[in-house]
This record gives sequence, C-alpha cells and structure tokens, in this order.
Amino acid sequence: MDTPMTGTGPTGMTSSETSPQRQAGGGVCATCGQPLGGNRGLEQFLGKLGISEEMMNNLRTQMQNVEVDEYLNTARDYLKSSGDKAKAFTKENPGKVAAGVAVLAVGAGLLISALNRD
Repeated sequence: MDTPMTGTGPTGMTSSETSPQRQAGGGVCATCGQPLGGNRGLEQFLGKLGISEEMMNNLRTQMQNVEVDEYLNTARDYLKSSGDKAKAFTKENPGKVAAGVAVLAVGAGLLISALNRD
C-alpha cells in the first residue's frame, strides 16, 4: 500500500514530485532527483575551459562502461587492509604512536594559541 509522502526532496521539490513514479516518467534521476539532460551549465563551463563537445561525448561513452561497484569494492578492500596495517603498527610500536599523538596535540595547542593572539 502506497502512503503519501511529505517533506522536500534533495532539490527542494516535494517528495511526491521525487517519487519513483515521477522519476521514471518525468525525466528525473532516480538517485538524486536532478532533471536528466539538465547539465547544460556544466557543459558550458567545460566548454569555456576548452573541453569540446566531442571530448564530453567520449567521456560519457567511456563512463557507461565503468563498473562503479567493482571500483568501490576495491577501494573498500584497500582501506580495510590499510586499517589492519595501522592496527598492527600500533600494537608493535605503542611508544612511537604515543609520541606522534603527543606531537600532534602540542602542535594543535600552539596553533590555537597563535590564532588566539591575533
């Protein structure tokens, strides 16, 4: 059973305007609620930077073949392994980590006191 939605969506439209029914038939992105094909301002800006319409079309074509989920999973795995390395270093070198934290605290304190003097 569909219940009426209230409030505003990400672009200030009411949630009934951003409902899936409106998004599917109204030319609106289902993820962010922005009108599809409404990037004319961005295209004009890129054109001023010297990026041609052909370059933008090539970029669009290439981006259609990108597996975003695969890249996100790779990034998550990398961050997880980096976090594991940091934990291992902390366990092996607690004195170095404590000294680093102390240096950061002193540096932050000096920075704050210098900013307060001005």
